[in-house]
Amino acid sequence: MKSPGIQRTQVAGMNMHHKQYSLEHFLESMRHNGYRSIAFWGGVPHFALDELHYQDCTALRRRFSEYELDCVCFTTPALLPGNQFAIGGREAAEHTFRYFAKGIRAAAELGCKLMIANSGYGLRQEPRGEAWKRAREMLCRVAEEGAKFGIVLTMESLRPQETNLCYNLVETRRMLQEANHPNLKAMVDTCAMAVSGESLWDWFEAFDGQIANLHFIDASPIGHLAWGDGILPLADMLRCLNHYGYTGPLGLEITDSRYYARPEEADQQTMRVLKRYFVDERGGN
Repeated sequence: MKSPGIQRTQVAGMNMHHKQYSLEHFLESMRHNGYRSIAFWGGVPHFALDELHYQDCTALRRRFSEYELDCVCFTTPALLPGNQFAIGGREAAEHTFRYFAKGIRAAAELGCKLMIANSGYGLRQEPRGEAWKRAREMLCRVAEEGAKFGIVLTMESLRPQETNLCYNLVETRRMLQEANHPNLKAMVDTCAMAVSGESLWDWFEAFDGQIANLHFIDASPIGHLAWGDGILPLADMLRCLNHYGYTGPLGLEITDSRYYARPEEADQQTMRVLKRYFVDERGGN
């Protein structure tokens, strides 16, 4: 049987675990460790974004180019108490929509085609259906805004400690079916997937192979980890990607605090593990 493989350009480094360092530190790590793509997290201290303003994307895009990095995906931070997809209250919802709309524009100006979304969360004491409805309506509004700028909204599930809405495959598929928006697509977060006892095969089968984006990290029950530090079956997951012909981004959303002091080591370790599977280079197929 042919060994599983991926392209180097699919592996998209992320900057979340670099948030105690400068943007330059992240970019230097990407270049030094052989990355060609990034899935940019648009949070401080690396990017300024709110409902009224966002920083100069022209200069930032030029900086990415200087480091020979292609920005393939953008994350507008979406689990903040004031800016999340299921937020309650008419005025707060309008503020939040404007915030995500700015994220859409920033993504477009950075040359991305994808922006990440999730369901947000409802207040624990309110009827779940109310929060569900708000999340569905906000996802559709932001997806419609994305369509104006050529940005596809890709929705991941979260872990149960993060949400009481879309915390597994079943609930995520239900939300996407109810929203039924052509610019809102399915995304897999492999940590949330593992916490729910699911496999990558389950997700691709459930969506007939139509997965638009991945947070592709190793995992344990408590964290998004660098490859080699968790329990996920990498080779089998790559076989799944090959079986379904997935050629999209593999975003490395490494978030566990163990990496904050030396984030470049997590980048190096992950690249060392994954490059064994690069089909377009020595050591591949």
